[in-house]
Amino acid sequence: MISTVDPAASGPASSCRLRRGARGAAVLLLTLTAAAGCSSGGSDTARADQLSFVFHRIGPSGYMDQMLEITNAGRSALVPTLKITAVDEAGVALPGVTVTAAYGADRAGLVLAARETSYDVLSFAGADTAKVADVRVTVGGLTTVDFPEAPDPVEPQPVDDQGQPREKYEPFDAVVLTNPNSGTVSAGVVCIAWDQPPDGQPQQARKVTPLGTTTIEGGASATLPAQGDARKGCDSLKAYFAPPS
Repeated sequence: MISTVDPAASGPASSCRLRRGARGAAVLLLTLTAAAGCSSGGSDTARADQLSFVFHRIGPSGYMDQMLEITNAGRSALVPTLKITAVDEAGVALPGVTVTAAYGADRAGLVLAARETSYDVLSFAGADTAKVADVRVTVGGLTTVDFPEAPDPVEPQPVDDQGQPREKYEPFDAVVLTNPNSGTVSAGVVCIAWDQPPDGQPQQARKVTPLGTTTIEGGASATLPAQGDARKGCDSLKAYFAPPS
Protein backbone atom coordinates (compact mmCIF):
# COMPACT_ATOMS: atom_id res chain seq x y z
CA MET A 1 0.00 0.00 0.00
CA ILE A 2 1.83 3.11 -1.24
CA SER A 3 0.83 6.73 -0.83
CA THR A 4 1.47 9.25 -3.57
CA VAL A 5 3.10 12.65 -3.31
CA ASP A 6 2.17 15.77 -5.24
CA PRO A 7 5.57 17.33 -6.05
CA ALA A 8 4.02 20.77 -6.36
CA ALA A 9 2.66 20.51 -2.83
CA SER A 10 5.61 18.80 -1.23
CA GLY A 11 8.61 20.48 -2.80
CA PRO A 12 11.65 18.35 -3.75
CA ALA A 13 10.60 14.76 -3.25
CA SER A 14 11.84 11.35 -4.22
CA SER A 15 10.03 8.07 -3.79
CA CYS A 16 12.37 5.46 -2.28
CA ARG A 17 12.36 1.75 -2.95
CA LEU A 18 9.85 -0.30 -1.00
CA ARG A 19 10.85 -3.55 0.65
CA ARG A 20 8.64 -6.04 2.43
CA GLY A 21 9.85 -8.21 5.28
CA ALA A 22 8.60 -11.69 6.09
CA ARG A 23 7.38 -10.58 9.50
CA GLY A 24 6.88 -6.86 8.97
CA ALA A 25 4.68 -4.84 6.67
CA ALA A 26 6.31 -2.57 4.15
CA VAL A 27 6.88 1.03 5.11
CA LEU A 28 4.27 3.10 3.34
CA LEU A 29 5.92 6.26 2.03
CA LEU A 30 9.51 7.38 1.77
CA THR A 31 10.24 10.91 0.61
CA LEU A 32 12.94 13.54 0.87
CA THR A 33 11.79 17.02 1.85
CA ALA A 34 13.80 20.21 2.06
CA ALA A 35 15.04 20.83 5.61
CA ALA A 36 17.27 23.26 7.43
CA GLY A 37 20.89 22.27 7.06
CA CYS A 38 20.08 19.94 4.17
CA SER A 39 20.67 20.78 0.55
CA SER A 40 17.58 20.76 -1.66
CA GLY A 41 19.69 19.92 -4.71
CA GLY A 42 19.72 16.66 -6.63
CA SER A 43 22.46 15.00 -4.59
CA ASP A 44 20.34 14.63 -1.44
CA THR A 45 17.41 13.34 -3.46
CA ALA A 46 19.64 10.76 -5.11
CA ARG A 47 20.97 9.62 -1.73
CA ALA A 48 17.43 9.28 -0.37
CA ASP A 49 16.66 6.98 -3.30
CA GLN A 50 19.40 4.68 -2.01
CA LEU A 51 17.56 4.13 1.29
CA SER A 52 14.93 1.45 1.83
CA PHE A 53 12.99 0.62 4.96
CA VAL A 54 11.08 -2.30 6.50
CA PHE A 55 9.14 -2.13 9.77
CA HIS A 56 9.11 -5.36 11.80
CA ARG A 57 6.18 -5.04 14.19
CA ILE A 58 6.98 -8.41 15.76
CA GLY A 59 10.51 -9.70 15.30
CA PRO A 60 11.60 -13.31 14.79
CA SER A 61 12.33 -15.37 17.88
CA GLY A 62 15.34 -13.93 19.70
CA TYR A 63 15.04 -10.51 18.04
CA MET A 64 13.54 -7.27 19.30
CA ASP A 65 10.06 -6.17 18.27
CA GLN A 66 9.15 -2.89 16.56
CA MET A 67 12.45 -2.62 14.71
CA LEU A 68 12.90 -0.31 11.74
CA GLU A 69 15.27 -1.92 9.24
CA ILE A 70 17.14 0.67 7.17
CA THR A 71 19.25 -0.33 4.17
CA ASN A 72 21.70 2.16 2.67
CA ALA A 73 22.56 0.88 -0.81
CA GLY A 74 24.77 3.87 -1.58
CA ARG A 75 28.53 4.26 -1.47
CA SER A 76 28.57 6.86 1.30
CA ALA A 77 27.73 6.59 4.98
CA LEU A 78 24.70 8.73 5.83
CA VAL A 79 23.11 10.30 8.90
CA PRO A 80 19.35 10.72 8.31
CA THR A 81 16.73 12.73 10.09
CA LEU A 82 13.56 10.67 9.72
CA LYS A 83 9.98 11.64 10.37
CA ILE A 84 8.18 8.46 11.38
CA THR A 85 4.38 8.37 11.41
CA ALA A 86 2.37 5.52 12.91
CA VAL A 87 -0.46 4.18 10.71
CA ASP A 88 -3.25 1.64 11.15
CA GLU A 89 -4.01 -1.45 9.05
CA ALA A 90 -5.63 0.73 6.37
CA GLY A 91 -2.56 2.94 6.12
CA VAL A 92 -4.28 5.87 7.83
CA ALA A 93 -2.08 8.03 10.06
CA LEU A 94 -2.73 7.88 13.80
CA PRO A 95 -2.35 11.53 14.87
CA GLY A 96 -2.64 10.70 18.55
CA VAL A 97 0.40 8.40 18.45
CA THR A 98 3.95 9.70 18.76
CA VAL A 99 6.97 7.70 17.58
CA THR A 100 10.48 7.75 19.04
CA ALA A 101 13.56 5.95 17.71
CA ALA A 102 15.83 4.56 20.43
CA TYR A 103 19.08 5.05 18.50
CA GLY A 104 18.19 8.46 17.11
CA ALA A 105 17.29 7.90 13.45
CA ASP A 106 14.55 10.50 13.99
CA ARG A 107 17.02 13.15 15.23
CA ALA A 108 20.23 12.68 13.22
CA GLY A 109 21.68 10.31 15.81
CA LEU A 110 22.30 7.13 13.79
CA VAL A 111 24.97 6.43 11.15
CA LEU A 112 23.91 4.28 8.21
CA ALA A 113 27.10 2.65 6.95
CA ALA A 114 27.48 2.42 3.19
CA ARG A 115 26.05 -0.71 1.54
CA GLU A 116 24.86 -2.00 4.90
CA THR A 117 21.60 -2.61 6.74
CA SER A 118 21.12 -0.82 10.05
CA TYR A 119 18.36 -0.95 12.64
CA ASP A 120 16.55 1.28 15.08
CA VAL A 121 13.97 0.40 17.72
CA LEU A 122 10.69 2.31 17.67
CA SER A 123 8.51 3.19 20.67
CA PHE A 124 4.90 4.35 20.37
CA ALA A 125 3.00 6.50 22.85
CA GLY A 126 -0.62 7.65 22.86
CA ALA A 127 -4.16 6.41 23.17
CA ASP A 128 -4.18 4.46 19.89
CA THR A 129 -0.91 2.52 20.16
CA ALA A 130 -2.82 -0.77 19.94
CA LYS A 131 -3.91 0.23 16.42
CA VAL A 132 -0.35 0.67 15.08
CA ALA A 133 0.18 -1.76 12.18
CA ASP A 134 2.92 -0.03 10.23
CA VAL A 135 4.83 3.23 9.86
CA ARG A 136 5.30 5.87 7.19
CA VAL A 137 8.81 7.31 6.90
CA THR A 138 9.81 10.68 5.49
CA VAL A 139 13.50 11.52 5.03
CA GLY A 140 13.69 15.11 6.20
CA GLY A 141 17.46 15.52 5.96
CA LEU A 142 20.65 13.66 5.11
CA THR A 143 24.28 14.27 5.97
CA THR A 144 27.24 12.40 4.51
CA VAL A 145 29.92 11.32 7.00
CA ASP A 146 33.28 9.58 6.78
CA PHE A 147 32.89 6.08 8.16
CA PRO A 148 34.58 2.71 7.58
CA GLU A 149 33.05 0.47 4.94
CA ALA A 150 31.42 -2.79 6.08
CA PRO A 151 32.18 -2.11 9.75
CA ASP A 152 31.96 -4.92 12.27
CA PRO A 153 29.61 -4.09 15.16
CA VAL A 154 30.85 -2.69 18.44
CA GLU A 155 29.58 -4.80 21.34
CA PRO A 156 28.90 -3.23 24.76
CA GLN A 157 30.37 -4.98 27.80
CA PRO A 158 29.01 -3.86 31.18
CA VAL A 159 31.58 -3.76 33.99
CA ASP A 160 31.66 -2.97 37.70
CA ASP A 161 33.71 -0.20 39.34
CA GLN A 162 36.77 -2.48 39.26
CA GLY A 163 36.43 -3.10 35.52
CA GLN A 164 35.22 -6.66 36.01
CA PRO A 165 32.62 -7.95 33.52
CA ARG A 166 28.98 -7.98 34.55
CA GLU A 167 25.84 -9.28 32.90
CA LYS A 168 23.58 -6.67 31.29
CA TYR A 169 20.71 -7.50 33.67
CA GLU A 170 22.93 -7.06 36.75
CA PRO A 171 23.86 -3.72 38.32
CA PHE A 172 26.91 -2.22 36.58
CA ASP A 173 28.97 0.96 36.72
CA ALA A 174 30.17 1.44 33.15
CA VAL A 175 30.16 -0.01 29.65
CA VAL A 176 33.32 -0.85 27.73
CA LEU A 177 33.17 -0.58 23.94
CA THR A 178 35.90 -2.28 21.90
CA ASN A 179 36.25 -1.36 18.24
CA PRO A 180 37.15 -4.46 16.18
CA ASN A 181 37.63 -2.38 13.02
CA SER A 182 40.89 -0.94 11.74
CA GLY A 183 39.29 2.48 11.24
CA THR A 184 37.91 4.91 13.81
CA VAL A 185 34.17 4.69 14.58
CA SER A 186 31.78 6.54 16.85
CA ALA A 187 29.22 4.57 18.84
CA GLY A 188 26.37 5.17 21.24
CA VAL A 189 24.81 2.91 23.86
CA VAL A 190 21.26 2.66 25.19
CA CYS A 191 19.75 0.64 28.02
CA ILE A 192 16.25 -0.62 27.20
CA ALA A 193 13.57 -1.78 29.64
CA TRP A 194 10.81 -3.78 27.94
CA ASP A 195 7.17 -4.16 28.90
CA GLN A 196 5.40 -7.53 29.07
CA PRO A 197 2.58 -7.46 26.51
CA PRO A 198 -0.28 -9.96 26.09
CA ASP A 199 0.35 -12.86 23.70
CA GLY A 200 0.33 -11.79 20.08
CA GLN A 201 1.19 -8.15 20.82
CA PRO A 202 4.62 -6.60 20.18
CA GLN A 203 6.94 -5.93 23.09
CA GLN A 204 7.32 -2.21 23.66
CA ALA A 205 10.46 -0.43 24.80
CA ARG A 206 8.99 0.94 28.03
CA LYS A 207 12.03 3.08 28.85
CA VAL A 208 15.19 3.90 26.92
CA THR A 209 18.14 5.31 28.88
CA PRO A 210 20.97 6.74 26.75
CA LEU A 211 24.47 6.20 28.14
CA GLY A 212 26.09 8.62 25.70
CA THR A 213 28.31 8.37 22.63
CA THR A 214 32.05 8.10 22.17
CA THR A 215 34.68 7.90 19.42
CA ILE A 216 36.86 4.78 19.38
CA GLU A 217 40.06 4.40 17.38
CA GLY A 218 40.64 1.21 15.41
CA GLY A 219 41.48 -1.73 17.67
CA ALA A 220 41.01 0.38 20.80
CA SER A 221 38.42 0.59 23.57
CA ALA A 222 36.46 3.36 25.25
CA THR A 223 34.36 3.47 28.41
CA LEU A 224 31.00 5.11 29.04
CA PRO A 225 29.75 5.51 32.63
CA ALA A 226 26.35 4.06 33.46
CA GLN A 227 23.58 6.63 33.78
CA GLY A 228 20.42 6.73 35.90
CA ASP A 229 18.36 3.56 35.99
CA ALA A 230 20.86 1.82 33.72
CA ARG A 231 23.05 1.26 36.77
CA LYS A 232 20.43 -1.22 38.00
CA GLY A 233 20.76 -3.37 34.88
CA CYS A 234 19.06 -3.56 31.49
CA ASP A 235 16.74 -5.89 29.65
CA SER A 236 18.66 -5.00 26.49
CA LEU A 237 21.98 -3.16 26.28
CA LYS A 238 22.59 -2.05 22.71
CA ALA A 239 25.39 -0.23 20.89
CA TYR A 240 24.91 1.48 17.53
CA PHE A 241 27.00 3.59 15.19
CA ALA A 242 26.59 7.29 15.98
CA PRO A 243 27.78 10.49 14.25
CA PRO A 244 31.19 11.77 15.38
CA SER A 245 30.75 14.28 18.20
